[in-house]
Amino acid sequence: MALLQETSPRAQPTVKPIGDTEPIYFRALEPSDLHRTLRWHNDPELYQTLVGAFRFVSEQAEEKWLADKAQYSTTEVNLAVCVRESGQHVGIISLRNIDPVARHGELALFIGEPAARGKGYGRSAVRQLLSHAFDDLGLQRVFLYVLEENAPARKVYQNCGFEFEGHLRRHAFKDGTWKDVLVMGICSGEVR
Repeated sequence: MALLQETSPRAQPTVKPIGDTEPIYFRALEPSDLHRTLRWHNDPELYQTLVGAFRFVSEQAEEKWLADKAQYSTTEVNLAVCVRESGQHVGIISLRNIDPVARHGELALFIGEPAARGKGYGRSAVRQLLSHAFDDLGLQRVFLYVLEENAPARKVYQNCGFEFEGHLRRHAFKDGTWKDVLVMGICSGEVR
């Protein structure tokens, strides 16, 4: 499947990139992203790689979800992942469950466009979000959950400096079988 073309170019990222050499940038989620995010949230193949269970999502539910995720919040940051060269929106990255006292948050990422996977966009997005979490928000730790069987995602996270912190046995139920989930974490100053 070809990458979607943006109808309006996004000239400036809304979160500072690590450098101009990074292949992606972030911008705020917008109502115009609705049909793209709806397609991604209704993609059972994508959900094979994610901890959460696949469920069909209506346009009405997606519109509400997108409006909620686009709102300002002190406990989560939700951003569109866009290809710098073309401005194409290819995924979503989030920092959620931000605890201002313990100064940690949970990272979640997916590259929704199949043609955009395996191009280094996930690694670039993770590194840039970690920079935002540690340098701008002052967090000390970021953690995530990943399916044990999702070797490509685990490799991305390890290459960014995440370490394995826990093993949750039979934690996710997908396609009639129980799946193990790994907890990975990284502290400020450990990003590679």
